[in-house]
Amino acid sequence: MTLRISLSSFRRPVALSFLAILLNGCGITSWFHSTPSPKAPPPITKGQDKVSFSTEWQSRLYGIWQVDPYQGTLVAHGQGQVVVADASGHLVSMTDSGHQMWMRSLDGRTARGPTLAGGVVYAGTDAGKVYALTAKDGHKLWAVQLSSEVLTPVVAVDGHLLVQTADGHLWALDPKDGKVQWTFSMNEPSLILRTVATPTVHDGVVYAGFADGTVVALSLSSGAELWREQVAIPHGSNELARMVDVAARPVITKDQVIAAAYQGNLAAYALQGGTQNWSVPMSVYQTPVLDDGHLFVADADGRISSVDLNSGDVLWRNDRLSGHYITGFGLCGSDLLATDNAGYLYVVDPQTGHRVGQTRLSDSGIQSTPVCLGNGQILAFSDAGTLYRIKLAKR
Repeated sequence: MTLRISLSSFRRPVALSFLAILLNGCGITSWFHSTPSPKAPPPITKGQDKVSFSTEWQSRLYGIWQVDPYQGTLVAHGQGQVVVADASGHLVSMTDSGHQMWMRSLDGRTARGPTLAGGVVYAGTDAGKVYALTAKDGHKLWAVQLSSEVLTPVVAVDGHLLVQTADGHLWALDPKDGKVQWTFSMNEPSLILRTVATPTVHDGVVYAGFADGTVVALSLSSGAELWREQVAIPHGSNELARMVDVAARPVITKDQVIAAAYQGNLAAYALQGGTQNWSVPMSVYQTPVLDDGHLFVADADGRISSVDLNSGDVLWRNDRLSGHYITGFGLCGSDLLATDNAGYLYVVDPQTGHRVGQTRLSDSGIQSTPVCLGNGQILAFSDAGTLYRIKLAKR
């Protein structure tokens, strides 16, 4: 197992024997394990290959695109515009047809990618800054300095910008000038994944996960705590075993919120009061997918499951990708989509769990969940910095 320990002012590989020394310090440490080696998937069952793929266009972007595990950059899309961020702190804006509009350099890397909302591009960096730029030409509107590395994309909702930082703070900023509206903080464990769940907002309530395995509900207007629950309780003989980061974004159903923790549980809580409805052991870092009353989950071992919303029972499970490192999981139309670090795009039938299509887009891996454009078209971004627009069609 390969380890990388990273502090805000200390970034270099260290031997496992030094881990205990670093953990005894007062700073928060980030951990990355080596992901499974990229490998080809097993062939699709005869007669189940029902989806074809065609490349509408692809655009190779210049920059440094190597990403850390769990931190593939997200692709922002809207109003005929695509914005991505590379690993050296550049924002790149393109048209829907893949032609570059503008590029800007930020102070620090944008680990989780930009957000496009209301004609503005928002991005947070590992230097602790949050930027607002005009979507049209990349002109900087404002930039603010927060307390530590920004770990989530900016969430723009109802006159607030929400971000979480590596020191356990959740910030609400004013979209007009970046001024702090309110903050909420939790004590962070000494070892974290260096990624946390992007906050979800529903009916004026913010649902957010933290690295200690906790999910909280807060008032969007004031940041006041409404309730908190423990998705997973740390246990084990060392800090690695006790990692239970809530890395998947909370998912809202009609009357409950679904939360998931790495090396922990998948659990459902009542929106009002946070009473736990059910909890099942499952290690998850990809955000579950909710569609037409059904919940779909890709776990940390590469298995894809359908889970009953009322009980947490597994209705079906596809383990044919077990051992693959899943880098993205989402929905486009009636199809589940998954990507991995070997560069494959998979299409899964949500009714049966069978793979009904797969293709290799890149030998460098796919960074994050494909963006669904509608009409069977998606955007997928490779680790090498190539953006693909792909058309899916039924055979």
